[in-house]
Amino acid sequence: MKDFFFQVPRTSVMTTQGRVDLPMFFYDMSARILNFFVDADGTLPMLEGTGLKPVRFFGAKALVNLAFMQYREVSIGGYEEVFITIMVVPEDFPRPKWPLANVLKRDGNKWTMGGYVLEMPVTLAQARVAGREIWGYPKFETEIRFKLSFRRFEYSVLHPSSGEPLLEVSAEERRGIKRPAFDMVSFGNHNGKILRTITEVDGLYRACMVKNLRIKVGETDHRFARNIRALGLEIAKPWIALCSDALRTKLNPGVPVADWETPPMPYAVEGEGWAHPL
Repeated sequence: MKDFFFQVPRTSVMTTQGRVDLPMFFYDMSARILNFFVDADGTLPMLEGTGLKPVRFFGAKALVNLAFMQYREVSIGGYEEVFITIMVVPEDFPRPKWPLANVLKRDGNKWTMGGYVLEMPVTLAQARVAGREIWGYPKFETEIRFKLSFRRFEYSVLHPSSGEPLLEVSAEERRGIKRPAFDMVSFGNHNGKILRTITEVDGLYRACMVKNLRIKVGETDHRFARNIRALGLEIAKPWIALCSDALRTKLNPGVPVADWETPPMPYAVEGEGWAHPL
């Protein structure tokens, strides 16, 4: 049977480090995604100036994802990534009636909300540049150490200057159920617009609980560590984990959905700008 997942038209953009073809293709990857409900009001300072508001679950909770991704084969080269997202909608958009059901829809085109990328350290310069200049993601380049097995995972994000740990995570999966992976949707700020971006996902997740979870934040004033503390993730308990070692994805160009002045992006790099079409 012919595989059509990557048989799609592509366009090209130019970043400060060269050409990137879109969608970006992720041919082979692993994921460990922890999902938390945290105080929604506590996320408001993190969203200030973005034109986005947290989706409220059960009246007062926000959904936050803490994820590790190992991208073994990618169209720009393999790398590792950790991200923290907050589930949001643009300020003038209606709140989803059934937000939890919305999250479980497989087709990202049917989502009415998406994750605001609060933090996104990566291990590859090309990934940092592409993420910042094409989608406005707040990426910074650093070392990410990890060990993965079928049941246990651990990873750490290191300070880009000192090398000290910013974050250390370890856990063991409990038995769960396999389910088809669903698309990922994000909202973010870019070049005077709010972009909605769909990442199409193909594969299966193991949906499970975890045990022996340890989340430790380094004693540093780095913004990444400060945000983890502010969200309370060191003491929060995830309601579910999504794990896989056989995913593939397509990261599509973002689509503008609203005008909004783009706030300053953290981790600025001299000479960076916005990518432009070729």
